[in-house]
Amino acid sequence: MILKSVIDFYRVSTPKSCNYSSSEEIKKKMRIYKWSTFLSATFGYGMYYVCRLSLNVVKKPIVEEGIFSETELGIIGSVLFFTYAIGKFTNGFMADRSNINRFMSTGLLITSLVNLALGFTNSFILFAVLWGISGWFQSMGAASCVVGLSRWFDDKERGSFYGFWSASHNIGEALTFIIVASIVSALGWRYGFWGAGLLGLLGTLIIWNFFHDSPESKGLPSNIKKVQTTEKQRIIMRLKSKFY
Repeated sequence: MILKSVIDFYRVSTPKSCNYSSSEEIKKKMRIYKWSTFLSATFGYGMYYVCRLSLNVVKKPIVEEGIFSETELGIIGSVLFFTYAIGKFTNGFMADRSNINRFMSTGLLITSLVNLALGFTNSFILFAVLWGISGWFQSMGAASCVVGLSRWFDDKERGSFYGFWSASHNIGEALTFIIVASIVSALGWRYGFWGAGLLGLLGTLIIWNFFHDSPESKGLPSNIKKVQTTEKQRIIMRLKSKFY
């Protein structure tokens, strides 16, 4: 019963009926939702990187305080790469068949909570386990964004928007080494994790509200060209009715 509820929660959104009166209104709404999805995907995935790179910023103070050795930190970092690699395969498969709004929000929410939890622990085992969990949920971000771009943008524009979106990790890196590093310098390594976690929660809210599952979930056609074709057909039919 619980499993069924989880599956239903992440199932692709049910298409809504189109209640727009004209193709112009549809194109306007499509444009708004496209930009909303693109910008939230770019910023949201940047927040994924903030939560992923937080460990890089706090490594030095952690070693200096004798919490973990450099070898232990190396092992912890490796755990994330292993779980991230596995997650990219499994979560990529699931993202194609999921409500990407909920899927991507879940990934960033969990990795944000992990960052918050890491600020409270000194245990090497617990730290490694939590960082490994973060790695698996980190892999939910890129897959969701790629699926989102493929659902909302056609072949002629998808490459351009994908190119702009691919710079999102640079946004995340910049925020990490400016904001999180400043927090660590002023307050200590624990606050660095807490700061990254809070930024991640902010990103989760943005994704939840502005990263849309599919055009059909908003009562829009999957392809705007279909709308234009249908509108032309209606005009032709009206003209024909005047002559016949």
